[in-house]
Amino acid sequence: MPFTCKFCGNSYCYNHRLPESHNCPGLLDYKSRSGDTGIFYKRDSVVRRKPNPLLNSLNNIISAVKSNYSLIILIIVLISFVIQNIIGKNIYFYYFALVPSDIFTRPWILFSHMFLHADGIHLLFNMMFLFFFGPELERRIGGKRFLYVYFISGLIAALGYSFWSIYIIGHDTSAVGASGALFGIFACLAVLAPDIEVGLFFFIRMKITYALIFFALFDLLFIGSSGDLVARSAHLSGVVAGLAFGKHIKKSGRYLR
Repeated sequence: MPFTCKFCGNSYCYNHRLPESHNCPGLLDYKSRSGDTGIFYKRDSVVRRKPNPLLNSLNNIISAVKSNYSLIILIIVLISFVIQNIIGKNIYFYYFALVPSDIFTRPWILFSHMFLHADGIHLLFNMMFLFFFGPELERRIGGKRFLYVYFISGLIAALGYSFWSIYIIGHDTSAVGASGALFGIFACLAVLAPDIEVGLFFFIRMKITYALIFFALFDLLFIGSSGDLVARSAHLSGVVAGLAFGKHIKKSGRYLR
């Protein structure tokens, strides 16, 4: 580890020597301090200006979002939900929801469905999930690989759901939501950081690996239930993808422990 970061003081390899490559916790603080020196120059004289707390807070928020892909995804999903309510859910879902029989004629729905949600409760819980676990994984593996895990897990979840719907239960029911991709994030994080403690249903504290096992078993138990509107096959497919990503990244050793 020959490279020492001047912002956080930690040591990194060549591939992660830059602050952006290891999601440096000290970079945001540095940007906020460097952007607010409180001094500007005018005709060889130094004039001290009064800092603007509102602008400083806004700059901090923008810097945090720009350096965090999980927050960018969260914002895009929120914008999509607003558009959905403006133009109408039925029209919006008609073009972008995941329909198993249409994945070859309209391949974009394999990804677009991740940005759609059925209602406010569906959106709330998925985005809470992304807000808490997305940055944790991104900080450990970097932004680019986080995007790979997120979108490929979502893609595999969509394919798994489509196969289950068409060939197992024989129903061509459309699906929306980022749950498959989020379960991939959750599973990958469980492999790389198995000692993280989470609050299951906010109250029951357990290690993330046990929480993952609980959710996977719950989905397996109810996957064939009649009248169940949850795409459990997508959840389980996302878990498989996340576990594969986690094992590959852990084997390579290229992650922040």
